[in-house]
Amino acid sequence: MWPLFALGSALAFCFVSVCDKRLLSFHLNGVPPLCLWCGATGLIYGTIVSAIVGVPPGTTWQVAVTPVVAGLFMGCSVVLLFRGLRLMEASRAVAISQTNPIFVAILALVLLNEHISIAQWFGIALVVAGAVLISVRLFQETPFGRVGAGLAVPTTAIFGLRDRSALYGPAILFVSAFCAASSFVVAKAALNAHLPVLTVFGIQQATVGAVFLCAGTTGGPRLWTAVKQPGVLAMLLFGESLMPAISILLGVYAYSLGPASLVAAVLATRPLFVFIASTLLSRMRWQFLDESLNPRVLWVKAASIVMIVGGVGALSVG
Repeated sequence: MWPLFALGSALAFCFVSVCDKRLLSFHLNGVPPLCLWCGATGLIYGTIVSAIVGVPPGTTWQVAVTPVVAGLFMGCSVVLLFRGLRLMEASRAVAISQTNPIFVAILALVLLNEHISIAQWFGIALVVAGAVLISVRLFQETPFGRVGAGLAVPTTAIFGLRDRSALYGPAILFVSAFCAASSFVVAKAALNAHLPVLTVFGIQQATVGAVFLCAGTTGGPRLWTAVKQPGVLAMLLFGESLMPAISILLGVYAYSLGPASLVAAVLATRPLFVFIASTLLSRMRWQFLDESLNPRVLWVKAASIVMIVGGVGALSVG
């Protein structure tokens, strides 16, 4: 059952990533407004779930605090992902951020005494190669120019190899991947200590919400202006409130039922869904995102994502 939960989480995350990219690049003018919205919603539903479910009697403080630590790591991971999406195309940013199974495997080896086979080391190398390939601009990449009425594509959508931002974006996304992996391992430890799934989910999300609020303190005026637009409000409600909760809850259920390294590998299929969705939504007819539609670029992205997904597959079966 856990593979279905993990795949459902990956698919739900696809909708979240598409909305993240659209909002960050064309509506919210920066990361703080999105952090403020996600922080408020996450803190609300995380606190409600935590208050209803509570912590089982007799739980030690060391176990009770693990979902808080997992939430801190996850909050930092998503804030960094937002910044990466601001700098890079959605398909590239999500693919790099989903290299976290590498760090999960290494952390599990060091902290949980799990064994890493030769096949799994091969998978790690394949993921790294795919992430490097998708991070580098091999061709001149130009999006179709404009996205929607009166909305110009940000200059950050195009990088040169000598542009420092071309290195900054992938770097913060790799840090995001490490933070996400740390969150997964800590959450798995909490579940192994027999904390209920909803307890871990609630405490973790309330903590993530608090991290977001700290990162979004300056975003109030811009967020207030944006929510007055019905389309933006719909994306915030659906893509930044409902779908993240579904994705995270399904992911926690998957971790409660399956091994951490295998669940992380299945969750890392997210870039495949994002690549398909972002490419389709960048067609001239829809003009929703700013992905490059150059055939050579699409082939490089597709090859990179196949390498990443294939690598995490090797991690799972090794």
